Amino acid sequence: MNTKNPMDTGNSLDTGSPTIQNGAEDHSSERKTGERIVAFICTHNACRSQIAQAIAEHYQASDRRYAEFRFASAGTDIADSINPDAVRVLRDSRGIDMVARGQSPKTIGQIPAPDVAISMGCGVRCPFIGRPFDADWELDDPTGGTEEDFLRCIERIDSLVQHIPELYGRPSAQ
Repeated sequence: MNTKNPMDTGNSLDTGSPTIQNGAEDHSSERKTGERIVAFICTHNACRSQIAQAIAEHYQASDRRYAEFRFASAGTDIADSINPDAVRVLRDSRGIDMVARGQSPKTIGQIPAPDVAISMGCGVRCPFIGRPFDADWELDDPTGGTEEDFLRCIERIDSLVQHIPELYGRPSAQ
C-alpha cells in the first residue's frame, strides 16, 4: 500500500538558508487545545497562499471536517498588499472576499508555528522556515496572467484544500 502523500512531490525545499524564526513576532492569538495550524507559505504572501487560506477558511465555516484546523498564510519577503486580481477573481468567482475577511500579507514570524506547512511552489527554492515543508503544491503563479490563469489556479487550490482533513487531520474514533 502506497502511503505517500499525493500532494508531496518529494522535492527538498531546504536550501540551507538562514532560518526564519517564529515566535518573537507572533502577534496571533493563543492556540486552542487540539487545534492544528496549517500554514500556506509562498514568497510574497500576496496571491496563491492568500487564496489557499481564504478557500480553507470558507470550507471551515460549513464543513466540520475542518473544525480542528486553523489556517494561516505567510511569506518570506512579503508584498505590500494582496494581488488585486486574486482578490477580484476569487470574489467574483466564489463570493470569497479576502480583503473583507481581514487578510493581509504576513511574514512567517507573524503567524503561529505551524503543525502543517505547505509551500505553494514558488518556482524558486524556498528558504528553510524552521521546519520541513509537509507538501509543495507546485502551483503556477497567475500574477500578471489572464483571468483564466487565476481561475485555473483557484480551481487547483480548491481541489488540494479539499484533501487537508484526510491528509492532516487526526483519525476519528471509530
